[in-house]
Amino acid sequence: MSNNNPRFIFVVSTAGSIMNQVLEIPAIRAVTHSVVADQPCPAVNKARKYGVPVTVLDEGSNEAFSDRLDEYLERHKIDYILSFYTQFYAETLRDKLQDRIINFHPSLLPAFKGMDGFGDGMAYHTKIIGTTVEFIKDVMDEGKIIMQSSCVVDPGLTKEAMRHRIFVQQCKTLIQVVQWITEDRLSVQGNNITIRGASYQDAEFSPSLEAQEAINLEISEPEPHTLTTNPEALT
Repeated sequence: MSNNNPRFIFVVSTAGSIMNQVLEIPAIRAVTHSVVADQPCPAVNKARKYGVPVTVLDEGSNEAFSDRLDEYLERHKIDYILSFYTQFYAETLRDKLQDRIINFHPSLLPAFKGMDGFGDGMAYHTKIIGTTVEFIKDVMDEGKIIMQSSCVVDPGLTKEAMRHRIFVQQCKTLIQVVQWITEDRLSVQGNNITIRGASYQDAEFSPSLEAQEAINLEISEPEPHTLTTNPEALT
């Protein structure tokens, strides 16, 4: 895996709402090699409108898809996956791509694992919700935490308004984590991930946001989307 000019791909299964939003950022488009989908889905057309190459590997099973994806990654020398895949990659691929598959989960892991972290958190009437960016490991939703964000549940807001806050947080954290990786500032020691030079002075984002594109990001109108994951990412 190269440290200079790393190549990223999005792996998607459904709407591609986060991908669609962050591809508006030139810095994200610049490091995005392509988009791979496991089935025809709305994310495909969203990627194409940005001129991003798209490949659909409609293999019918998780194992077959993982095998084809492995071949694709090797052929194109891909460094990292930004994952919005609704299944759990086959064990052989997870092992081979250790610390290279980045998952985006709409809860503060280890709380509210599973397919609907946000919905489960709201149903439990938790007072704080949030997001987690992690490197996938061998157990679903028990990866190596790269970054988290938090959000107080405001009883005066609708569930959809709270959902939108989480959507914005996930877009911001994706932009930030990509920047840290492209700057070669992320290091992994066992299960602990550190970001060289990071600060921890923001109650909403830990580590704190640095990328101006993330800090300045405003999304006034929530795009219709569904909170699912890898198997839990907001797609």
